Amino acid sequence: MSELADASPVNFILPAPPLRRYLSTYYFVDTGTDDTEHEDFLYPEWAAIRFTMRGAATGNIVGLDPLSIPDDSVTGPTGKAALVRFRNVRLVGIGLLPLGWYRIVGCPADRWANRVTAVDSAPEFAVLARLRREIEGLNDPEQIAALFDHLLLQVIASPDPLEADIECIHQAIANPEISNVGELSEATAISTQRLERLSRRVFGFPPKLLLRRQRFLRTMATAMEHPELKWSDALDRHYFDQAHFNREFHQFMGMSPGQYLAMPRLISIASNRERAHIVGQLLQALQIPAPQNGQ
Repeated sequence: MSELADASPVNFILPAPPLRRYLSTYYFVDTGTDDTEHEDFLYPEWAAIRFTMRGAATGNIVGLDPLSIPDDSVTGPTGKAALVRFRNVRLVGIGLLPLGWYRIVGCPADRWANRVTAVDSAPEFAVLARLRREIEGLNDPEQIAALFDHLLLQVIASPDPLEADIECIHQAIANPEISNVGELSEATAISTQRLERLSRRVFGFPPKLLLRRQRFLRTMATAMEHPELKWSDALDRHYFDQAHFNREFHQFMGMSPGQYLAMPRLISIASNRERAHIVGQLLQALQIPAPQNGQ
């Protein structure tokens, strides 16, 4: 991969193995230099950092008035889809898993949930602002990824005793057999009160919402992998019925399933395809942290 522009508008590079507990991917988006305005969705996901090298974008949670997105931005974990519009965009992104937010950013995730802010707007984003300065003038994704690896490995060099609990919670949230907070507490051997605190602090939302979000995204991923299926055939087994799913679709996506399918999705469709090929998972929020040994 020689330049940001490529046959696909989205390309992914996995971080170094020791960083895969903390980061989902590095990704590179280039929509070309024509003046066409595109519209697309960002699914509910974990946090992300985006450094814009060219172009501009507006966006917001679905249903809210669009806002200008800072050129270099931090998006906290999201519990709703965002509608974005953009033209001539070239950007570099980093997906932060919850453990990555805890170690690299460090401030309470619920403070930034469903929010987008400039990288240089708060002292807790100092590491991210440094990353942006370090890649100034670089165009080769492999070179950028290697530089990110080098800098971020320094940030997480010392161990943190809370990491084991965070990973345990993340694994349990991702377990399709777990459907409620009581089961989550039992699986992690963490009290419901402590689960509530850690979930808000590290994952951005209370555990009940996290479980509902995972259930919804599992259904979305099944529908994406098998487009021949009806929604009713793709439902996660913890949904009561199609009406239950439709209500949650409105909550997470701000529209009906039919309205969603009728909309063009230049970036998200390409992103899903490339992410599945590189990562083995269509959606960032369904990506499970790699084992500690990186294997």
